[in-house]
Amino acid sequence: MRANRTLPIAAASLLLLGSVAIPVAAGAAPGLAYPPAERSTHVDTYFGVDVADPYRWMEDPEDARTQAWVDAQASLASTYLEGLPTRAARAEQMAELLEQPLLGQPVSAGGRLFWIANDGVQAQSVLYQSSGGIKEGAVLLDPNTLSADGTVSLASWSPSPNGRYVAWASSDGGSDWQTWRIRDVRTGRDLRAVLRWSKFVGAVWAPDSSGFYYVRYPTPTDPLESVNVGIQVRFHQLGRSGDTSTLIYTDRQRPETFAVPVAAPGFDRQWISLGAPEGGNGLAYNAGSPTNPRIRILPLPQDLSSYSIITQGRNHIIVQTDRGAPQSRIVRIRLDRPGPRHWQEIVRERADAIDQVGIVDRQFVVVYLSDAASRVRIFSPRGRALGTLPLPGIGQVLRVSDREGPGGFLSYTSFTQPRQVLTFTPRDRRTREWYSAPVPFDPADYITEQVWTTSKDGTRVPAFVSRLRSVTPGPSTPTWLYGYGGFNISETPAYSPDAIAWMQEGGVYVVANIRGGGEFGRNWHRAGTLLRKQNTFDDFIGVAEWLIAEGQTSPAHLVANGISNGGLLAGAVLTQRPDLFAAVIPEVGVLDMLRYQYFTIGYGWASDYGRSDDSKEMFEYLLGYSPLHTVRAGVDYPATLVMTAARDDRVVPAHSFKFAATLQHANPDGEPMLIRIETQAGHGAGSSLQQRIDRSTDRLAFMDAHAG
Repeated sequence: MRANRTLPIAAASLLLLGSVAIPVAAGAAPGLAYPPAERSTHVDTYFGVDVADPYRWMEDPEDARTQAWVDAQASLASTYLEGLPTRAARAEQMAELLEQPLLGQPVSAGGRLFWIANDGVQAQSVLYQSSGGIKEGAVLLDPNTLSADGTVSLASWSPSPNGRYVAWASSDGGSDWQTWRIRDVRTGRDLRAVLRWSKFVGAVWAPDSSGFYYVRYPTPTDPLESVNVGIQVRFHQLGRSGDTSTLIYTDRQRPETFAVPVAAPGFDRQWISLGAPEGGNGLAYNAGSPTNPRIRILPLPQDLSSYSIITQGRNHIIVQTDRGAPQSRIVRIRLDRPGPRHWQEIVRERADAIDQVGIVDRQFVVVYLSDAASRVRIFSPRGRALGTLPLPGIGQVLRVSDREGPGGFLSYTSFTQPRQVLTFTPRDRRTREWYSAPVPFDPADYITEQVWTTSKDGTRVPAFVSRLRSVTPGPSTPTWLYGYGGFNISETPAYSPDAIAWMQEGGVYVVANIRGGGEFGRNWHRAGTLLRKQNTFDDFIGVAEWLIAEGQTSPAHLVANGISNGGLLAGAVLTQRPDLFAAVIPEVGVLDMLRYQYFTIGYGWASDYGRSDDSKEMFEYLLGYSPLHTVRAGVDYPATLVMTAARDDRVVPAHSFKFAATLQHANPDGEPMLIRIETQAGHGAGSSLQQRIDRSTDRLAFMDAHAG
């Protein structure tokens, strides 16, 4: 079943929006005519240095010039991509790979199980519930009924502890904004309350199921671009309207503080994580009631350390922290003596970094990262090592959760295995399959190897290299190099239908584990931040150079790709080393490093990037690698496909608009410099099945054309 494509296709060479006309330009790349973009004389001054910003008007999505330019560019890219020789075949291939059943990890509450599932052809996944087992599941909420085009998604959901209600949030057109409602499990109907202007954070129920904690922001003047500050933690009591929810916490002195209610089982005390823009977090708790709050800030060292609550008792909390342990450890903190010298260490720091910690049958289930792949160890409540939990292979544990009754759930994935739900008990340390998604290929036909490369400063950097067993890489092998490198996020083995499609046709798929990520703990992350951000790009370039030096590919067949912060990575290596790549695809990328902090949640990224107004040194460093500001005329850039979405309210599309316009202006007669713009999509989450098929198809067809 196919829906209409969301990208408009225009046959005319003259597009009109109101009274603004955008004619096609002469002298563009072979076979292409780039829509011209007005270059204004706007200049910003930083520490006495003038920086031109000729496309500043593109930051206003309501500007008629922006709208006309977007329509013309979307039409140009769509026409070009539709005409690529492998696109039709890639569309069929991606439909086969994506139109597969899937089922998410269940949540146990009140004697019921709740989970999301998709039959393979639904635009959005559906929420199910059952008081029996998986075979007795009944539809509780179907987001496919919420919109005609399948672009309203179920963004978040959380059942009450008694299983009677589910708080659920919808997202429209891929936006990060969420609207909360409460569904009665018995009747299948929603209560009257509608809670708007929430973002990023799920719901945390009170233990007695009387209501739940959630976050909201002040009503924005511009939902797609306004800076998101002044976050509020609120409590919604069942039976009341949304307007009467109780304010639990907001930081009026530092409105950029990111306050998040966190689930902390074991005792009836609500905790809040307080994230600082400069990095790290603090902890606070409500010493009162949900309707009469009294907030207490726990005096913990505020030295950019992180604290994540695992469980709590009457007078203490159990916390995962990297304070005094770059690879993280588990400690017991007394509420009356919270200073580090009073901490009791339960699980010491090891060589491998702790990725996450769960509690199952009162035992600690600790997921470590061992050379960027998951490894699971079990510890007693006192920290005694009980052994390891075997996994199906070299892969990634996505989540560990407890269940009512003995044992817990675990989600696992690898490069050739979609999300697999396993059950286990810490006592016998054995996993059993609860659900495994089918795939239309034989995973045994593929092989993944981990290689180690050397970065510019001598640091050893690993990468996962995956391919068909029948493929022997050589200088003419099309190779897709993917990276992220930021915000302590680890790139571990994970299933990608796009990567499978690439490998099915003889390509090699490479994931680089570069600094800025969390693969090797806090120090690995910090080594790719602030005035060390260039390490991230050098690591990625080092992997590319290794692939070429080893004869596994060549610059004529190598593609660089990244998403979001990885879009910054792709844009930076495009401008720094255009000679290494045949094609570059920056997706929803942070590309204007001087102004990212002025939109939506951008200020929260300063812990990794720094800000252009911090100091002259920071400004000069950002200017030195900002993709938008390092494009140069006369450089032979590789074919570039910038990908963004008009409703992206996390990394606003102006980043991509200005970058694409700058590339086209600087390189009008070289390789294609295109921008693909989705109209009813955001940063990536909540995309419909057809949107995902189209996006993957266009990416693959572009790589085929320029690196295949």
